Amino acid sequence: MKKIAAFMLLCISFSLNAQFKVSGEIQNYAGQDIMVRIFKGPSDVLINKVKTDNNGKFTVNIPQKYSGILRLTDASRYAVIDMLSDNENVSFTALFENNAFSNIRYKEGKTAQAFQNYSSYEGLLDMKANIFPIIKTLYSENDEFYKAMLKEENRIGGLTTNTDLPLLKYYVSINEIANIQLDNKQIADVHKQTILNRLVNDNNYLEGSGFMFKLVLDYLRASIFGSTSQEQINNTLEKEIDNLLVQTDLETPRGQNVLSSVFLALPAEQFPTLLEKYYAKANALTCEMTDELKTSLTAHNNTSIGSVVPNILFDKPIKGAKSLYDVKADKKILIFWASWCPACNDEMPFVKEYYRNFKDAGGEIVSISLDYDQNAYNEATKDFEWISYTDLLQWDTKSVMDFGITSTPTLLLLDKDNKLIKKAGHISELVEL
Repeated sequence: MKKIAAFMLLCISFSLNAQFKVSGEIQNYAGQDIMVRIFKGPSDVLINKVKTDNNGKFTVNIPQKYSGILRLTDASRYAVIDMLSDNENVSFTALFENNAFSNIRYKEGKTAQAFQNYSSYEGLLDMKANIFPIIKTLYSENDEFYKAMLKEENRIGGLTTNTDLPLLKYYVSINEIANIQLDNKQIADVHKQTILNRLVNDNNYLEGSGFMFKLVLDYLRASIFGSTSQEQINNTLEKEIDNLLVQTDLETPRGQNVLSSVFLALPAEQFPTLLEKYYAKANALTCEMTDELKTSLTAHNNTSIGSVVPNILFDKPIKGAKSLYDVKADKKILIFWASWCPACNDEMPFVKEYYRNFKDAGGEIVSISLDYDQNAYNEATKDFEWISYTDLLQWDTKSVMDFGITSTPTLLLLDKDNKLIKKAGHISELVEL
C-alpha cells in the first residue's frame, strides 16, 4: 500500500510540475480578452482565451510542461507581450494605452525578468549602433544634445545583462543566428551549415523559441543564394529540402516541424509541384504526427479541387441554417474575409452586386469573418443579404485552420454536394463559372 501511495504521490508531483500559471494585472484593461499563445513548432498556437476582471486581473494555467516564448495578445493581436518562461510561474503588472501594452513589471518569473532585461539591453545597443550616429550628424559637437548623446553612449557601453539562465542563454544564441545578414555566398554557405547543425542537434528549446520558421526560411534562402533562374531555384530547393528531411528525420517531431515550416515558407502559386511532392510525403507517414503538420495536411487535403470541404458549424442558426452543410443551393460561394481587411472592403461591393443574380440562379453565399470586435462586425454586415458568421477569433477561427486560409479575401466555389470547384481571390474570377 505504501508503494502504491508513493507512486501516486510521484505521479501527482509530475502533473504539478508539468504546468504553471501566468497572472497579470493590466491597468486600463478591465473586462477585456487575453489570448494566450505558445510555440510548439514554426507557428504560435492559441491555448487559452481569458477575460480580465473589473481590475484588469487574470490568471491562466499553462496545461503542459513548456519552456519558451509565451505570447499574450489582445483580441486584435496588435497589442503583444512576449515573455520567456522555463516552465515557471509568471506574475506581472502592465499598462494598456494607445492600443499597446507597456510598463511591464515582473513580480514572479526569474526567466521572464531576465528576458525583459536582455531585450531592453539589446534595444539600447541597437540605438547606440544605428540611431545615435544618424542623429549626431544633425548637431555640432558643442551642442548640449550632442554631448548628452555621448554621455548616453558611454552609459550604454558600461551596461551588462545576465544571460546565464539556461533557456535565456539558448534564446540569445539562437537569436544571434536568426539575425545574420546574408551578404555574400560565403556567408550564406556557412550560415546554412550552422542552421542545419542547430536543426539536427538542438533540444526542444528550439521549438519554444519562436525561431523554428525563421531558421528553416533562412536555410532555404541561403541555399538558393545566387540562383538566377526559376528552374535552378526549384532544383536546388528540392535537393536541400530532401536533405533537411533526411537529416532531421521526418518520422520525428523535429523533422515534421521542419516540413511544416517548408509549407509556410513556399508560396503555393510559385511552387505547386514541389509542395505536392512534400504533401504526398506527409500523407504517406504512418507515425504519429505533430498537431501543426496534421492541421496543415488536413487543410491541404480538404481544399483540393474536387474534394468535399469540411463542414462549418454555427453556434446558433443563421437564416435557419446551423452549418455550412445545412445551406442547400445548386452552388455556394464561401468567403473568408474581415471588416478590418482593406482588400475585403474593396471586394464586398462587387459581391453585393453579384449576389442577387447568383441567388436567383439557385446559388447562395456564406461568409466567414475573421473579426475580433463584435461592433465592427455588426456594422460591416448590417446590409449583407447572405449568411454571415463569425466566432470573433480572427486567425484562430477553426474553419480558417480547417481550410488552410492564409489571406483575405479568399473565395471558394462549391457545388451542391460541397465539393470544391475553384479557389479565387476575387468574385470576378467566379462570375464566368
